[in-house]
Amino acid sequence: MSFFRSLNDSSDDWAMDYLNNGILPSNRNFMGIGALNNSDVLTAVSIVAGDVARFPILQIKDSDDSIADENTVTYLLNKKSNDYSSAYSWKFAMMVNAILTGNSYTRIIRDPTTYGKNAGKAIELEFFPPSQVAINYRDRPGVKREYYYTFYPEDDRSPFDLEPEDVIHFKFFSSDGIVGRSPLLSLVDEMNLQKSGVDTLGRFFKSGLKGSILKVNGAKLSKEARRKIRADFEYAQEGDSNGPIITDSTMEYQPLEVDTSVLNLINSNNWSASQIAKAMRIPAYKLAINSPNQSVNQLAAGYISNDLPFYFKPIVSEFEMKLLTDKERHNYHFDFDTRKQTARPVTELVALVENSILTPNEVRAELGKKADDKTSEMNEYQSTLNTVSLNLKDEYQKSNKVQPKGGDVNGAKNNTNQSGSQK
Repeated sequence: MSFFRSLNDSSDDWAMDYLNNGILPSNRNFMGIGALNNSDVLTAVSIVAGDVARFPILQIKDSDDSIADENTVTYLLNKKSNDYSSAYSWKFAMMVNAILTGNSYTRIIRDPTTYGKNAGKAIELEFFPPSQVAINYRDRPGVKREYYYTFYPEDDRSPFDLEPEDVIHFKFFSSDGIVGRSPLLSLVDEMNLQKSGVDTLGRFFKSGLKGSILKVNGAKLSKEARRKIRADFEYAQEGDSNGPIITDSTMEYQPLEVDTSVLNLINSNNWSASQIAKAMRIPAYKLAINSPNQSVNQLAAGYISNDLPFYFKPIVSEFEMKLLTDKERHNYHFDFDTRKQTARPVTELVALVENSILTPNEVRAELGKKADDKTSEMNEYQSTLNTVSLNLKDEYQKSNKVQPKGGDVNGAKNNTNQSGSQK
């Protein structure tokens, strides 16, 4: 199917195509906000969105990997995105919508005092829910097909169009590079299974008298008679649901026995939760599933180093394309600052300094601290007096004669004195 539809498209099936392919959220497919009714999905989305939102974003110089001073762009990305939203809240909302619906959108408001293509620096980031944004296309003679975004604000503003360079668009899985696909589309069976298990437990505990057999002795009952006896029996037992059940000699009450192993299986089945964790790229232990043979520290380090980059890289690539000029893209790049969580142990870093592998300032950078430029030695490789190069050792030995030991000197003096006295 085509991902591009004209706003005046009158075909009957295009909306259903969008629903079936996950472009438009559908509660029947456990898409959109409705998916948060599942506690495992809520937990997984909260973990990913919270982790992406909490890490600062740095602008780094390509030539020497130095961190640029805070500017308007990094201020928007790390502190205050607009007049009513902090940077954390903005990134969290963008992540939640990108996961639940496959796409999330932000309008870039640029400085109107500068001119030229993409010349205006971003001064504000305005978030729009996916329901208020549509992707359309235009065909121009002699020009390749172009796409653009149409925004439908819920306030008093009229709909407006924006070019791709003025829209930050989060999408973590896309088959065409334009429209994203939610990972929840791959979890429909798992979430259905989990919901069925919960519903089964709910029906069991809410069944009450329906989970029993009432025998009427010595009678063959018609359908109408059975229905009347059941209604009369339930009416007679109304009131205290925990009270005794009263029957006469013509009736025999027998509660149904349920295989508890089936209930235990439903209650303890964590397969669907592990599938949700896998699709969302988070460690299973975060959804209360034991992970054998690995400690929590190892799992957390692997999560930050191997799983979160699946989200980090598309985000920083989008920022570089939309928030930097072409000249800046040749000299700078964005990256998430995870050093405080992924830095090597201090003892290991000290050993690297003592063996002249890292300078003290490089160690400070790895620990997420600013460089100390006041002390020149902080940018030089360090060494101890016990560790010198072989060349320096040879030069030292050549320039300094080997002195005899103290005992040898005293012995030589005694021999001289004795030979003098004998003469």
